[in-house]
Amino acid sequence: MNGNLKLLWSLTRNHYLRRSSYKLRSYFSTGDAFVPFDALVSKRRNEARCSMLVEVADVKSASDLYQVCSEFGSVKNMFHYRTKAGSGTRAMILVEYEDSTSLEYALNNTIYPSHNDSIIPVHSPLLWLAARKSSKSSKNSTNLPVSESCLPLVSEDQDDEMGFLRHLHSCSDVSEQIQTMYDCQKLTELGWRLRFFTCRQVEVALSGLFPNAAVLPFGSSVNTFGRRNCDLDMILELTDIDLHKDSHRLVFQTKKSRAAANPRITMQRHMEVISDIIDNFVPGCSQVRKILGARVPIIKYYQNYTGIECDLSMANRSGFYMSEMLYLYGCMDPRVRPLVFTIRCWAKNRHMTSPFAGRWITNFSLTLLVLFYLMRTSPPVIPCLQTLINLAGSSDRRETNGISCTFLRDLRTITPSDNKDSLETLLKGFLEFYDKFDFKEKGLSVVSGNDFTKPEHKALYIQNPLERDLNVSRNVTFEELERLTTEITNARYFLEGIEHANQEKHEPWGILHLCGSTTHPVAMKVGNIAIDWNNFFSLEPEKEDSASKADDVLPTSKKTPAKKSAVETNKDTNNFTSDQTNNRDQLTKSSELNGLVKKLKVKVGNSSKSTKSKGGSKRKITYKW
Repeated sequence: MNGNLKLLWSLTRNHYLRRSSYKLRSYFSTGDAFVPFDALVSKRRNEARCSMLVEVADVKSASDLYQVCSEFGSVKNMFHYRTKAGSGTRAMILVEYEDSTSLEYALNNTIYPSHNDSIIPVHSPLLWLAARKSSKSSKNSTNLPVSESCLPLVSEDQDDEMGFLRHLHSCSDVSEQIQTMYDCQKLTELGWRLRFFTCRQVEVALSGLFPNAAVLPFGSSVNTFGRRNCDLDMILELTDIDLHKDSHRLVFQTKKSRAAANPRITMQRHMEVISDIIDNFVPGCSQVRKILGARVPIIKYYQNYTGIECDLSMANRSGFYMSEMLYLYGCMDPRVRPLVFTIRCWAKNRHMTSPFAGRWITNFSLTLLVLFYLMRTSPPVIPCLQTLINLAGSSDRRETNGISCTFLRDLRTITPSDNKDSLETLLKGFLEFYDKFDFKEKGLSVVSGNDFTKPEHKALYIQNPLERDLNVSRNVTFEELERLTTEITNARYFLEGIEHANQEKHEPWGILHLCGSTTHPVAMKVGNIAIDWNNFFSLEPEKEDSASKADDVLPTSKKTPAKKSAVETNKDTNNFTSDQTNNRDQLTKSSELNGLVKKLKVKVGNSSKSTKSKGGSKRKITYKW
């Protein structure tokens, strides 16, 4: 009865939902698959509090390590992986105890290396296993909780990647390719654990002065849209905001900041000190860089033992709550994450995004583009953010630095969408939708799920879902927007004429062809312009059939040359022409680059007469403009 009353009250309050495909239902009629974001983060942080990371000789040392660790408490899980160590690799095992008391007991019985003035005696959950002094062999447990199914962080060869490409090639349709790409390259269980362990390491390092410090991951590491080996974004809070209680009478004595009138200078000074601590005292942290002049000051470093690139900031929690919002949208429908993953992979392989800050569109902006499209399908796949705000209860209220981050956080009150389109249909719809979208005049908002007239003269306007006066894509230039729309048009025409996989053909198809080869040369950065020299000139045999080039993308033992149809040839010509235009427009904006390319053309042209291929045939220079 209580459930029915709650349902009736919610339906009355949110009349909008009765007109859409999303309706409320009783708490008692839903499954238990959904895990709230707060519960997920709390679970992962508790795992990190009970874990230590141990370097071993190889996985065969797992039995010895298990025996040693079991002396201090019950070992729950052990994860084995390898990461880079100079020119080779190092073997690591992540050990999780049943409780944090056992870990503390183990660390209190850990010794430092032999006396050496250059060693800094840091108390840390990062250890290494010394060789056994006794000649007796230890007993091998038959129930070692070691997971060897996790892929290593560093592959010693390209077999895994080649196998992945073959797997995509053997899929029956584009929808299966999209799902396979997501399943094979999403963040693994080990990846989740290592990221929260890396956050925990910073907390431990600062625990002397700040025992309640909290380091929270955000971005791709927790919003479920991240790839394997993605960077780790972290927010450092010197005191946990959830621990504040006004009822307590005892209050700590504190020290006033020297630059209290300017919070930004205070943050920069704090981060400078924390950067020095990480650089000098925290094991495994290398390549520490302080970028304190950025809009959001950050500390960048590389954690050698977990193999993760880290960005640490002391900004407000808005980024953390933004990640929670994306996590919720990813949980609403099983098609959201694979589609976002595919669009971001396509943009990366087409060099529309970059790991460097600049005028390019970001993965976050691409994700919002996908979510906005899924709100505009008929019927909608996901609801707009305003719907989640209307459904929020008192327990869903969040605010940080005057920014409201309130929205529904328990999705068990929402039914799935009536939209049953396949992933292939949704991908084609995404490309068609934005191929016709008026970016020059319109901005878009995932808050309302509608477009609007742009309030400022920017190439691309995507409203920040939480700080709604901001444009998350204000860095994108008109040239980059034009390149994005051109790539969307080309991809749309390709997918409209695609045929299902023909197992007898040994050329890339579907997502493989759309995204291009993952082994494509990385663009070279000069100033603010990324140059891929293969787009300007390339060497190819005089009598080589252009249709045979596709055979080199997918590694196969047998290659059957196939002639291209007239439609495919026409599409390739359109792609080629658009690439010529974009590259020419980029170069005309820089006189230095024009001069450099002219010199290269002259040099290559002079040497082309004497250039011969391995087979002895002459090769010609093809300029792509």
